[in-house]
Amino acid sequence: MRRVNLLLGLGVLSFVLVLGCAKKEVKIVAKVGDRKITVEDLENEYRQESRLIIQGRSELDRRRDALNKLIRDQVVIIGAYKEGLDKEVENDTTLKKQKDQILLNELGKKEIVDKSKASEQEIKSQYDKMKEEIHAGHILVETKEQADSIYQKLKEGADFAEMAKEKSIDPSAKTNAGDLGFFGWGRMIPEFQEVAFKLKDGEISRPVKTTYGWHIIKLVERREANQPPYEEAKEMIRAQLEREKNQKRVTEYFEELKKKVNFKLNEKALDLLISKKTETSPDTLGLKRREYQFDMDEFTDEEKNMSLFTYKGGQTTVGAFMDQFNSMPAMYRPRLDDKEELEKVAFQSIVPEIVLKEARDQKLEKTKDFKENWQKFLEQKMAEKMRSEVILKDVVVTDEDIQSYYDKHPERYEKPAEVHIKEILVKTEPEASDILKQLKKKADFDKLAQERTIRPDVKNQGGDLGSFTRPRYPELFDAALPMKEGELKGPIKIMDRQFGESYAVIKLIEKKEAQKAPLDEIKTQVATQARNEKNNQTFNLWVEDQKAKLPIEINEEVLKSTVKEGVEKEGKTEGKG
Repeated sequence: MRRVNLLLGLGVLSFVLVLGCAKKEVKIVAKVGDRKITVEDLENEYRQESRLIIQGRSELDRRRDALNKLIRDQVVIIGAYKEGLDKEVENDTTLKKQKDQILLNELGKKEIVDKSKASEQEIKSQYDKMKEEIHAGHILVETKEQADSIYQKLKEGADFAEMAKEKSIDPSAKTNAGDLGFFGWGRMIPEFQEVAFKLKDGEISRPVKTTYGWHIIKLVERREANQPPYEEAKEMIRAQLEREKNQKRVTEYFEELKKKVNFKLNEKALDLLISKKTETSPDTLGLKRREYQFDMDEFTDEEKNMSLFTYKGGQTTVGAFMDQFNSMPAMYRPRLDDKEELEKVAFQSIVPEIVLKEARDQKLEKTKDFKENWQKFLEQKMAEKMRSEVILKDVVVTDEDIQSYYDKHPERYEKPAEVHIKEILVKTEPEASDILKQLKKKADFDKLAQERTIRPDVKNQGGDLGSFTRPRYPELFDAALPMKEGELKGPIKIMDRQFGESYAVIKLIEKKEAQKAPLDEIKTQVATQARNEKNNQTFNLWVEDQKAKLPIEINEEVLKSTVKEGVEKEGKTEGKG
């Protein structure tokens, strides 16, 4: 379970922390009329655009694209001011939530981001820790009681791999016996790696709690890691450290707020909730973890009206908390095994209210950063209104436009090929070969499937997998597509999510070749795409027309100075963006 699956979860957060860099010297990379585009603006836009992988394009070209988009945005904003859209947006009461969000961002920057900076010494220390990698395995369970029981059995000689397969709730444990392979420092969440890296070869840790449950870790071996030079790794390490410090600071800040608002739990109500929680067990594939919820019918009106907790400014009842908890998407509901976990969730249910009050108490609406960010947001809304209500107001898509778009893009409207097969899936290649021989001797496919297939859900259907396209069962699809109806084929090696490496024998029932969907069946879809194309053409023509009327200046020297690949710097040029 790599770091991507072990990231620290902080529960129900309703505000976003801006993980930006500290303010740098303001450098102007371009001007559109009297409006300025800074290097910081460019960096923010470039980071957004860089999420898309663009092959064969230099960094300078990609940065120039990002700058051109910013120039285009400024052209539209200038047009929006001319249309008086600033007045409309400023009077739009529906934007209050967005204003609160920006206010919370400012609080997050002040209380979290600015207090989570990594020092040079911390970066060097992290770099030194990354000089080795460890090979470890783990067993993950939900409760301390389960972890303690497994740890005791391991001490008495139980096999770690077998216990991982049998007991771990990590979905991959069924196939890899809990083996995490080699990983370096910083790849796992702090609580996990702090223990793992201190173990000796072959040593098994006592249970370790993380936000994912309780882990028992076994160290297999260590080795020296291949490391880039410090200067190359420095910024990557800084970003990683600051993410970790940020997460830690959020937890600390919540504790500070808890004391500040005098948050107090009613132990009796807490015990009531824990005693009446309902559980949904993990599925048989191990792909879904245990889920918790509250059955409102199990509580009396008196119990629902009990105060669960109080704080300065209010209280929350048991019933109100249950409503909030049950409305969370099931995958995000935390475990409710103990009071500490439930207390954390209870407090986080009022975090949005508390932090918004805190931001207002600190008068962050009066700060320069807030005013600038709020103005940027309003101008973004102005640009959206300008595009939809002014520039594209008169765009009409005719039947001829729809037919033309459909004819120009035949590949977009192709129905994918489908195959309908029956399958007998077994664990070994010899088993599959034996089944194929029996079938060729006229054995009954449905009967063999019922007796031999390891897919329990299709046993009683004679192994019938129904019709499907390639993404569902790629190996089976590729094997079946060239076959004739009624033909047998096998053994086919597949990697199944549930059964791991296994072998299939299949019989093709029917197949449908790829074909173009008739226009009348998909006219709504084509009309939307034709409209988008016409909107983009109209919008781009309008922008180019307006750019020709505006003074646009790009500072090439500043633009090239932002490139990390290394380019020759040239002087400032002037011209139309």
